[in-house]
Amino acid sequence: MVDIAAMRCCGPRMRGRPKLISEDERRGLLIQAAEDVFLERGYVLATMDDVSRRAGMSKKTIYQLFPTKQALFAALIAQYTEHLMMPIKTDDGTRGPRAVLEDFLRQLARFVLSPRQIAMHRLVISEAMRTPELAQAFMREAMDTGKCALVTWFERQYERGALKIADAEEAASILCGFVISEPQLRLLYGQDEPPTWAMIDKRVDRGLDIFFKGTGA
Repeated sequence: MVDIAAMRCCGPRMRGRPKLISEDERRGLLIQAAEDVFLERGYVLATMDDVSRRAGMSKKTIYQLFPTKQALFAALIAQYTEHLMMPIKTDDGTRGPRAVLEDFLRQLARFVLSPRQIAMHRLVISEAMRTPELAQAFMREAMDTGKCALVTWFERQYERGALKIADAEEAASILCGFVISEPQLRLLYGQDEPPTWAMIDKRVDRGLDIFFKGTGA
């Protein structure tokens, strides 16, 4: 994710033409600014003007890239999902299934269980009834797209004979649920402190022990 602070000028404004940035960089800056604004003001109260000001860009620029606030929120979630799925999507078969799943689950759990993402999840839950498009975007970009990538990977492992999994969708749900669901729920209700990376890694390892024993791999 683009670091807004690093992209902004820290000293007196230099004379001359402003530095040109690519469209991808502009998208990254706007998405990061949108996340900050959504968490601070809530989705309903946040405006595209707020986001453009936070990113230091014009309204024209933001509407060229994101025609609606819903599209901006969907792009924010999609960017998360694309990054988190990289261990799965880039697997070329040269590593064992456990090593790939370990990288994927550790990265996923560290992200999902972080304080910032717990706050984002609370935002989606609290505003889902009055702004159903928010929940729809979250489910589509995070849950459905992410799960589809993992299911496809499991199906590929089954075809290769690397894993004995007949129901890839069930396997994806069980594995992610075991590692993430309970800690996430406790954090959402404020019943636990955020886990350390060592605690997350231990839970991932234990979950994979049970998973691979159950699949006979």
